[in-house]
Amino acid sequence: MEVMAQISVDFQANASVTGPRILLGDIAVIRPGGEETEPLAQLPVASAPAPGKSKELFTVSVITSLRNRPEAADVDWQGSERIVVQRRGISLKQEQLQAIIDQYLVENRARLPKGEVRFTSLRAPEELTLPAGTLSWQVTPSRPGIMGSSSFSIAFAVDGKPATTCVVRGRLEAMAEVVTAVVTLHKGDVVTDSSLVMQQQDIGGLENPFTAKEQILGMQVARTVNAGTVLEQAHIVLPAIIKGGEMVKILARKGALQLSTSGLAKTDGRLGEIIQVKNISSNKLIHCRVDGPGIVSVEL
Repeated sequence: MEVMAQISVDFQANASVTGPRILLGDIAVIRPGGEETEPLAQLPVASAPAPGKSKELFTVSVITSLRNRPEAADVDWQGSERIVVQRRGISLKQEQLQAIIDQYLVENRARLPKGEVRFTSLRAPEELTLPAGTLSWQVTPSRPGIMGSSSFSIAFAVDGKPATTCVVRGRLEAMAEVVTAVVTLHKGDVVTDSSLVMQQQDIGGLENPFTAKEQILGMQVARTVNAGTVLEQAHIVLPAIIKGGEMVKILARKGALQLSTSGLAKTDGRLGEIIQVKNISSNKLIHCRVDGPGIVSVEL
């Protein structure tokens, strides 16, 4: 009858791990090796340190924690009295975080204005240490349209599992030719070619600047804009196609049935807006949607 050789566990003075747990096989050489001693090697002995960090284990504590495990019966314990365990990790410096954001801007070039766009990092972690494995990430700007963003969030995953998220704050600069007011424009003014000029400007702090005069010619100014101001969507509204005091045609709809009557607009109205209209027949004020020049509608 073949007698199995006694199992020996030889603790090493130094060891390294990649996962969140330290196994006996990580910190010791187990003889004889093979399938028979694999269950012993897989016994957890402690939690691992944070990625990139180390911790010290005392072998007497390890042996005590395993004394009731059948896999550890009749084992010859040998080796170092102390074990320093290092957890391997992926280290990322500030310049690597900057490179990730730079690459994101390149990949999203179609969403950015023509010209030079760059992000200058002003505040970011000096170093990030992530668990070892296959690294991936997703970048999210602080503003959905990228422009106007003052920070970028980078969500890292290792082997497809979320690891950590860091925020890099800074200044987004974008030099581009944009529509600029050449004179002071007042609320309600109609935008004309002579009131605009194309200028090279840093639009990094803006969300939706206009990049061609044709985009806003004939529209109205929503609020007073000083000369030299880059025009954004918030500055401009569609012109009113119905004027207050104007007679309009009211289309009243109920299912497939449609009736019409005359009304008097009480306020200016832009396409799609809801305005008050006085029904001439009933002398009542009703809320109608502006459908076109001189035409409003209401659902019954």
